[in-house]
Amino acid sequence: MINFKRCFGLGLLFFSFVFLPQTVLAQGAAGLSISPPTFEISANPGDTLTNTIRVTNLNESSVLVSVDRRNFTAVGEEGSIGLTEEETSFSLASWISVEPESIRIPGRDSHTFTFIIDIPTNAEPGGHFGSVVFKTGGAQPGQTGATLSQEVGALVLLRVAGKAEESASLASFSAIKNLWEYGPVDLEVRVKNEGNVHVRPTGTITVTNIWGRQVAEMELEPRNVLPGAIRRSLATWEERNLIGKYTATVYLAYGNQGKTLTASTTFWAFPYRIGGLVLAGLLVLAIFLYRGRKRVKKALRILLAGK
Repeated sequence: MINFKRCFGLGLLFFSFVFLPQTVLAQGAAGLSISPPTFEISANPGDTLTNTIRVTNLNESSVLVSVDRRNFTAVGEEGSIGLTEEETSFSLASWISVEPESIRIPGRDSHTFTFIIDIPTNAEPGGHFGSVVFKTGGAQPGQTGATLSQEVGALVLLRVAGKAEESASLASFSAIKNLWEYGPVDLEVRVKNEGNVHVRPTGTITVTNIWGRQVAEMELEPRNVLPGAIRRSLATWEERNLIGKYTATVYLAYGNQGKTLTASTTFWAFPYRIGGLVLAGLLVLAIFLYRGRKRVKKALRILLAGK
């Protein structure tokens, strides 16, 4: 019997930490959906928290759904996360219990699971991150042949009260290119979380021209940044016809105390292909006039003499 137990596992779950619509689908044509997909919670050491997740079976037939709990960490700069069973100072999975642990859900039906977070009295202040994972498929008793496993997880971002450190910096801010022929212009912001709680910076990017006049303002999409991670965001200035030097400035605010980040970058825009054709035409005209300068002078003398 072949068992692809984790064929569609959440080893790397791509999830942008902007809170998306209240449904996340498992990979594959059919599977599970959950609601809500994300929990952002604050609590004190020693607290017990109770929340619910609604799981819907998108298949026509019934499926056996079991529950797992895992920690997660940031992977890369695009908002991907990696699920892990390893314990760190930011772990949460061991504090979570779920009822029921498994249940069979009829086709096109739903079931509500209750998960409980028991926070230790000596819990370290700051961020703790885990996922409640719902699994289907795998080998069933008496079943032979190939089986397909699917998983979908709800993310839990918990902040434990205490002396938490909110600290972030701009790892970089720049235009994707220094020279643009035409817009739109893509501006890249990379925020590094140097604290022990997740942050969600909000802010704007303004663009001024060579004379210092503001010509654009764009809101930067808020995105969560996990501790120790760098999160990359792009903002696009949609203007197409550009020429000259421009300065872009980013202003960000984050945290409960309204800390701010700011940086500036410059870029140039010039339609060099059209400009090149114009310059080439002017050069050809200059050469023609230079070579025919004697004839031009003679023609001018004749015209002047005839007056």
